[in-house]
Amino acid sequence: NVVLTLDQHVQFIAEKELAEVARQSRALAGTIVVQDPSTGELLAVANWPAFNPNALADSGPESRMNRAIGALYEPGSTFKVVTLAAALEEGITRPDEVIDCQMGAIYIAGHRIRDHKPFGLLTVYEILAKSSDVGTIKLGLRLGAPKFYDYIRAFGFGQSTGIELPGETRGLLKRVEKWTPASVGAISMGQEVGVTSVQLVSAF
Repeated sequence: NVVLTLDQHVQFIAEKELAEVARQSRALAGTIVVQDPSTGELLAVANWPAFNPNALADSGPESRMNRAIGALYEPGSTFKVVTLAAALEEGITRPDEVIDCQMGAIYIAGHRIRDHKPFGLLTVYEILAKSSDVGTIKLGLRLGAPKFYDYIRAFGFGQSTGIELPGETRGLLKRVEKWTPASVGAISMGQEVGVTSVQLVSAF
């Protein structure tokens, strides 16, 4: 027997909306994942481009790929939640602590990283709300590479989720021994790491 957690109504809406957005934006590909946060059950998984399973010969391998579990991308600023959650859990900061975001620039291992706008003093809460790279990097540096790596793994990155679908990738997370001096800063803001959509929504 095959038992699905998908909700056919949510699935229908996800496929319809994804197709519409893909056409409007002329996107080459996309995916929508809807998950029940209480159980982790997937209520909808939609992919673009779509294909007709009754006419496989009419579709290419790109169309048949389940992007929700097989396509990797750098998560960017969404990954800041992982960095800040780890820092809060470790007790090395608190939501109302004020961090100097240095008017939007910081040097890590000789590389200058700039915020999307110059921020001065921000609370940790504001660092997340305003998506400050500098503030997030400072908290990542406090964590240190080994502890940060452990939290990233604990959130499920760099390993399969165990979802019962073929073709799931583990994502991309270098072992901590292979991190460069700039890696903590880059990974803090969601670079140098590759995730799947299912991994990211499961982490949240």
